[in-house]
Amino acid sequence: MRGKKFFALIIAMVVMLVVSACSKDSATTGSKDSKAGKKSGELTVWVHPYVGKDLKDKQTAVFKQMADSFNKEYPDVKVKFEEIPWANREQKILTALAAGQGPDVFYLIPDMMGQFAEKGVLTPITELLGDDLDKEDFPESSLEAVTYKEDLFGLPILHEVRANVYNTKILEEIGGSKDAVPTTWEEFDALAKKAVEKGYYARGFEGGNTLNATLYPILWQAGGDIIDEKGKVVINSPEGVKAFERINDWYTKGWIPKDSINTLDHFDQFLEGKSFSSGATGLTLSTLKERDFKDYILGPPLKGEEQLTFGTTGMFVVPSNSDNKEAAAQLIKHMTNSENSKAFNELTKYIPPRKSAATLYDNDPEMKQMTEWVKYTKPGVIHPVARDILPKVQAELQAMLEGAKSPKEAADAAAEAIQAEIDKQ
Repeated sequence: MRGKKFFALIIAMVVMLVVSACSKDSATTGSKDSKAGKKSGELTVWVHPYVGKDLKDKQTAVFKQMADSFNKEYPDVKVKFEEIPWANREQKILTALAAGQGPDVFYLIPDMMGQFAEKGVLTPITELLGDDLDKEDFPESSLEAVTYKEDLFGLPILHEVRANVYNTKILEEIGGSKDAVPTTWEEFDALAKKAVEKGYYARGFEGGNTLNATLYPILWQAGGDIIDEKGKVVINSPEGVKAFERINDWYTKGWIPKDSINTLDHFDQFLEGKSFSSGATGLTLSTLKERDFKDYILGPPLKGEEQLTFGTTGMFVVPSNSDNKEAAAQLIKHMTNSENSKAFNELTKYIPPRKSAATLYDNDPEMKQMTEWVKYTKPGVIHPVARDILPKVQAELQAMLEGAKSPKEAADAAAEAIQAEIDKQ
């Protein structure tokens, strides 16, 4: 409770500072320049470790190249990249902004955007770039992921797609074929049933991990959602209950491991040949190659009532209390241009959001296929309570798997918890 009160206090402080910043004349370095005029001053950019420690130097080089090329056009702007950890980043950013020590540019994902935008912490990128914003080079799905209440709050740097991989040895053992991987839930269930009968798990289910990789894709594929476009909680709709039932059936029938209630990682079981399938992103494919694991084949997001899957969109944004917003917006535009988008995503194994960068993986059949599946992705819940509801819904899923609640009871309880968070706003 004390933690929640502290966090609420931080939010209030941020809003007060934002209002103060908006009301005063911005007379700091670089702020007197027009949007089309000369830019100067210093910009601090907060980034994260998007790659492992072995590639850290290469990540540093990618960001340095972004700064160097930006300085060819804006030589009087000093760009400083600072890396902060993923853990507790939400609170760290808000605390820094409240203290007036935050960055001029920082990285954000859609399920955090709603809260930040609602509290007035962000400046819409459209206000800063205006006609200088090339929307035509972004797919509609990319723009939707960085939009809140009709305002564009950032420019995307990466796309993620969560598809599937299948163990080809198990696939052949149960009479399947590499040329006919599952495309629907019916096809998956038929093969998974045979795999389980042979003593394998059907798939992994990391119940202690984010809902983006567990419940949400299954919910969307069932035709359900968490909160609809009108703001109504619909996680316990008939379609939503069906998703809860599917997960519960997997657990009770032994299709997923017993530690699925709260484990964080089942990928090793796939690597050890114990599981028929696993979720897969570009990073998964990279890991399989690094470990010289060849007994797999890539499969698409599955179709139930809908063919959808989770795929976050990473963006860079400008906080409302930056002293050099116009220069910050130009930097973001530069960081996310076609050339820099290719360099960043080639290193991190994500997918460039720009159409002009779509050729990045033309010589990599698997990643090229992933790129084509971007159209099936949803970035999660775009709502001010998106982050707050994650542990609450997760707790109801865990209660269901423990046998304390039926799928319907768990879905209803999740809906009540979500509505309670909305009512607090």
